[in-house]
Amino acid sequence: MNAKLVLPFALISALTLAACENRTEAPEAPNPDAGNPESMAETVEETDAPDVNISTEDMQQRREEIEQDAQQTFDSIMEDTQVAGDNLVQMGDDAMSALSDQMTSASDAIAVQIDGLVANAAEVRDENMDDEQKLEIVTNVRNAAEEAARALGQTPQEVITAGDTAEQRTREVLGLE
Repeated sequence: MNAKLVLPFALISALTLAACENRTEAPEAPNPDAGNPESMAETVEETDAPDVNISTEDMQQRREEIEQDAQQTFDSIMEDTQVAGDNLVQMGDDAMSALSDQMTSASDAIAVQIDGLVANAAEVRDENMDDEQKLEIVTNVRNAAEEAARALGQTPQEVITAGDTAEQRTREVLGLE
C-alpha cells in the first residue's frame, strides 16, 4: 500500500526534473522585437518637442500669448452668446407683439360681427312681434356671436363673453329686459 501512495509522487518528481533538464538558456541580450513582428510595429512620429533650452523670458512671452489667445476666444464666445441671447429676446418680443395684434384684431372682428348682428336684429324688429319671437332672435344672435368667436380661435371664456355681449345688446334693441 505504501508503494501505491509513493509511486505517484515519484512519477511527478521525475517528470518535473526531466522538464527542467531540457531547458534553454536565456539570450545574452534581449531582442527588442521579440514577440512584435515588424508588420505590427508602430512607427513613432517625431513631434515638435519644446526646446529644452527656452529662456525664461521666451517661456513667459509664450505663456502670455497663449493667455491672450484664450482671452480673445473667450470674449468672442461671450459676444456670440450675447448676440444669440439678444436675438432670442427680440424674437420673443416680436412673437408677443404679433400675438397681441392678433388678439386685438380678433376682438375687433368679434365686435364688428356683434355690431352687424345687432343691426340686423334692429332691422327685423317689428312692433307686432311678441316676446317669444324676440327671444328667438336674441338666441339666434347669441349663437351667431359665439360661433364667430369660435371661428376666430377665441378661448371658451371669450366665446361666452361674446355671446353675453351680443345677447345684452340685442335685448336692448328689441326692448326686452
